[in-house]
Amino acid sequence: MRRPHAAAGVAVLLLLFAVVTPSSHSWGGNDAPHNQAKSSRLASLRTYAPGDFHQSLLDRLSGGLAQRVPYRMAADSQGRILVTDPVLSVVHVFDTRQGKRWQMKGDRRHRLDTPVYIAVDAEDNIYVTEWGRFVVSVFEPSGRFMRTIGLDVLKLPTGIWVDKQNRRLYVADWIRDEILSFDLEGKPLQVFGSWGTGPGQLRRPLDIVLHRDTLVVLDAGNSRFELFDLQGNFRGLWPFGVNRTPIAFAFDAAGNLYYVDLDSGGLVAMDPQGKVLAGFEQRPFGQWTPRSSARLNFMCVALDALGKILVLRPTLDVEVFEPVL
Repeated sequence: MRRPHAAAGVAVLLLLFAVVTPSSHSWGGNDAPHNQAKSSRLASLRTYAPGDFHQSLLDRLSGGLAQRVPYRMAADSQGRILVTDPVLSVVHVFDTRQGKRWQMKGDRRHRLDTPVYIAVDAEDNIYVTEWGRFVVSVFEPSGRFMRTIGLDVLKLPTGIWVDKQNRRLYVADWIRDEILSFDLEGKPLQVFGSWGTGPGQLRRPLDIVLHRDTLVVLDAGNSRFELFDLQGNFRGLWPFGVNRTPIAFAFDAAGNLYYVDLDSGGLVAMDPQGKVLAGFEQRPFGQWTPRSSARLNFMCVALDALGKILVLRPTLDVEVFEPVL
């Protein structure tokens, strides 16, 4: 299979940041979240910065961080935070228990090529979407390559999620406008969704989160979240609302939604009824239209194994928050 140059993958990455046409409806109203650095519903625990971690001489010589572009993030049961970097073609591994960091690049059999989305299974094996190969690549926790999934099936894989209990991998495909499922050995199982604007149809699915027994898909082209059960049956939808463009999202144990918003440049928290709880580092109301000079304050949001909220910044810093009940 012919591989496009890594720059092509980065160009596609930038394309996925394009603003989609907002819906005329809203999930929880169109009012702007309050501009506040802290929320009474979230307690800031700490911030992990790259300089807080020891790096071996070998890793220091193998490549720096000057050109880093952190993109998506996952956390495993070992207290490690894993961050994809499509420009450096690495996964940054921050071991919060050992205070060490290193870069996972693959091995001689399979070098990472423009990694973007990431997930882990119950054994802490690492699943990475590669736009340089248009597959999901699987690595052991040590970084040793295991296998690829979806070769010649996936067209442009974006968000992925591992159902640890049922041992299934779900993949959103930006080009196919579908969600595909595989077993963890790579056997194709099911395809659901199709191109369109109606209920259960998708246009440019970007990311996936499994919340309890519901698969929530960020349907970027239709400006909404779509809900499916694990058999692929449509269960509902939540329009984004005017001036909102989620690009990454997560749910806590209570069902509260946290998403990074492209339009406002910040993080939005909403309760299960769609009420806005708080906004973090938003641009002032009236300046929600994306500006070419503006940079995202946040890149990604995820949960760790203990249910704490992790927020990734473009500086590669990871901030940790805990819901206040």
